[in-house]
Amino acid sequence: MLDEEFLGAIDRASEDHDIIAACVCRNEIDRLQSWLAHYRAIGVGCFAVIDNGSDDGTHEYLAAQPDVILTRTTASFAAANCGMDWINAVRARISRRIWLLYTDADEQIVYRGWPERPLADLCREAESEGANTIFAFMLDMYPDGPVESGQPEEGRDLTEIAPLFDSEYHFRLRPVKPWRHPDGWVEVVGGPRVRLMSSLQREAKSSWRTYWLRGQSDRVLPRVPRRFLPLALRALPTQMPVLAKYPLVRTQTPVHYAHNHVVFGGNVFRESAVLLHFKFLADFAARVHREVERGEHYNGGAEYVLYADMIRRNKGMDLRYPGSVQFRGADQLIEMGLIRDLTDFGEYPIPANAA
Repeated sequence: MLDEEFLGAIDRASEDHDIIAACVCRNEIDRLQSWLAHYRAIGVGCFAVIDNGSDDGTHEYLAAQPDVILTRTTASFAAANCGMDWINAVRARISRRIWLLYTDADEQIVYRGWPERPLADLCREAESEGANTIFAFMLDMYPDGPVESGQPEEGRDLTEIAPLFDSEYHFRLRPVKPWRHPDGWVEVVGGPRVRLMSSLQREAKSSWRTYWLRGQSDRVLPRVPRRFLPLALRALPTQMPVLAKYPLVRTQTPVHYAHNHVVFGGNVFRESAVLLHFKFLADFAARVHREVERGEHYNGGAEYVLYADMIRRNKGMDLRYPGSVQFRGADQLIEMGLIRDLTDFGEYPIPANAA
């Protein structure tokens, strides 16, 4: 459970702020300066941060920020539904109808009109159309060189450190078994992780049968002893990273998080946004090895075990390929169809187990 003083401070802050940014972080000192600067620049004036046991100076840095409401917990990230129980507790405690902006410290939102257009203006537009959440997807950013060259520097935006991204992505409805209620909506296929684990062409053709087969891995992996997890992952069908997210939700409405990539009770705004995702910086390999040891992410950190295997096989990582492009701004993402109208995908489904 989160500290009541922390939750009360957030509720009181909602009297003065129509957007509050919430984040669960651990050892993010290299990303936090850019994260705060990005959101401050588009009008966010209050940050609620849950520090999950950082020991790299993250807590001390955040404690010195006048617009940050901070708490610290060493409770299990995995046992808290990968932090989503904490975010839902923040959402539920805010007694006014405002917008909660939930992103990780390595995610920076970009939308039509950014950076000149304040985020509050986007939220007002969504609100005027009856929406209570906004869809975005994680656009993996990487350096123009080996990943190890992406060393953050004080005063430099992360788009300067890791300016490249893949140009090929495919939007579609998430495949669902014909006899089952949808458990997701729009999904985005592509990016460097898919290139290294599979291929865009293969994943764009995957069906509900593919997902069913991979889903059996989720039944097996929690029962595998941790020392045998790498062997099991090599033998079982590989789950691809889920890129869909809902970084903005309206408090005091039915919308709430099922997990990091699905909301219940969502009425989604018609236009998507993008989360620039700065996972692939110089500390990537070290973070992967730490998270493999901790086992606090989904399925005991299975995704990080796969990353560790990728690093070994590639003798380091250089994510550049012929389709890499340099980030230039929101208009570029609109032209590429990465910020787009979602109307043709239909209404967001109400999951069968929504509460």
